[in-house]
Amino acid sequence: MKVFCEVLEELYKKVLLGATLENDSHDYIFYLNPAVSDQDCSTATSLEWANTCRIQGRHQPISVGVAPIAVAPVCLKTNSQMSGSREVMLLQLTVIKVMTTRILSVKTEFHAKEQYRDVIKILLESAKVDSKLICMFQNSDKLLSHMAAQCLALLLYFQLREKITLSNSWIAFCQKNLSECSESNKAIYCLWTLTAIIKEIFKDSCSQKTEILKQFLTHFDTIFEVFYNSLFSQHFENCRDTSKIVNILMCFLELLELLIASRIHLKLHFTCQRILFLKPSCMLEVITWPIQAFVKRKVIIFLKKCLLCKVGEDLCRGSVPALMPPDHHVAVDMLALANAVLQAVNSGLLKTLSVYEKHSFFGGDEVQPGCEHITSPDHVILRAASLVIMKSLEIKFQNCSSASEMKVDLQRFMSELLTFLKPHLQPSLQLHNPCKWLSRVFIEQDDDMLEAAKASLGIYLTLTRGCEATESLTQGKEMWDHHTHENGYNPHCIFLFFLKNIGFDSTVLLDFLISSETCFLEYFVRYLKLLQKDWDNFFTICNNFDATESKYDTWRLSSLPKITQPVKWQS
Repeated sequence: MKVFCEVLEELYKKVLLGATLENDSHDYIFYLNPAVSDQDCSTATSLEWANTCRIQGRHQPISVGVAPIAVAPVCLKTNSQMSGSREVMLLQLTVIKVMTTRILSVKTEFHAKEQYRDVIKILLESAKVDSKLICMFQNSDKLLSHMAAQCLALLLYFQLREKITLSNSWIAFCQKNLSECSESNKAIYCLWTLTAIIKEIFKDSCSQKTEILKQFLTHFDTIFEVFYNSLFSQHFENCRDTSKIVNILMCFLELLELLIASRIHLKLHFTCQRILFLKPSCMLEVITWPIQAFVKRKVIIFLKKCLLCKVGEDLCRGSVPALMPPDHHVAVDMLALANAVLQAVNSGLLKTLSVYEKHSFFGGDEVQPGCEHITSPDHVILRAASLVIMKSLEIKFQNCSSASEMKVDLQRFMSELLTFLKPHLQPSLQLHNPCKWLSRVFIEQDDDMLEAAKASLGIYLTLTRGCEATESLTQGKEMWDHHTHENGYNPHCIFLFFLKNIGFDSTVLLDFLISSETCFLEYFVRYLKLLQKDWDNFFTICNNFDATESKYDTWRLSSLPKITQPVKWQS
């Protein structure tokens, strides 16, 4: 065992450095072949598996920089020996993982890369290492299971890169466990491994990403749809182990995010990439489940990313292009998701959100006797829910031709949103211009604040164009101004509150202009175009914007109808 480990350690050092190997590729299979039996998937010692290999007439080991190994037909069962076997298996998996990573790296020297490629191919073909890694998923040792999943993900991606047929045992394993959607860990490891493979596709610098992903999704397109229906159709409260369902759901959300990102950025149109948009109500129903608040938060944030086309932004940073040409199919699906969100809000979705978060304390979650328990709203949920509604309204209005219908929808949903927000914002919005809600909710998150401001501006412009086509805005200007303020989407108010948040500091404004971390430049250009046409109304609002007049920046909106001569710009 000691000599065996020394050989593995020496091999690990060479692979880690990307060095060439001295011996023939077949000579290394003996040391890298994991000691797992296909019959019972039980953990055995490396020497036991080596003996089995020798008895079955497999390749004999030779020395690799050290003396040959003397193999005796013994069965080691003591705790220390079994612990040593575990360390050997972990080292084997580490070497396989690093070797595969070296193959996929452009920095590896060509001759060394070819040697590593031969070793991995032999492992896959003769040793059936992928089947043994699947068996390791069932191991009670969490570290061993996780390492096996990492190795398998890299090996499967290697097969895709090399145009090698994917393991039938892996495909069958996924189909069985995902179609049943059981509460076992097998489904979680399936989802985790599939997610890791797609991440590798995104990270790779090769030009054949689309072809590789297409080859991969061909095997799993149908099963993903089956799994989606099975997961969201079950009754959460009737599950024996709700923690397993939560883990499966969290893993699936990450996978689903990558599938949607791959559709947008790699231009593929598999059903599994569209399943959320085809059946959005299933995902929205999770928010109504008697489930932990952090799961609802995850779902809301996921929906926000989908509506903003920012899926995959955190998972594959640096590999996703920032700007993509418009896609009609994506636009249709976005409209379906937006309509589903608004329908759910109309049915009382916001009432099911747990807004108050439970604070964690050092040493535990319970408040000690005599200590005051202070609760505060979860601003992450407030921001995400607000942005989801605003973006859904913007998308719906872009596809709506009736100005009267837009007005009714805007008033209904903005009233629902403001009612939802008021109890959680101190001081209350009731005494102020409702337009201040946006800066109050998003003050700690610049990127979301500007996305919300841009969506609000888009709603205003769409509604203005619709009203101009059907009625005269000049005749009911006072009523129109009141409508924009009452429903919290007046673009001038929102922009002035933004300026107030940054202290009217021109240097901060310049930072926003040149930064690529927010959509401020796009928002600002659109707002300046509006400002050219709505100059007088802007100065009327500025005339009533007196932040020093009261403690809470009271807006004298009641005086707006009395102003007949707007303030003129003095050059």
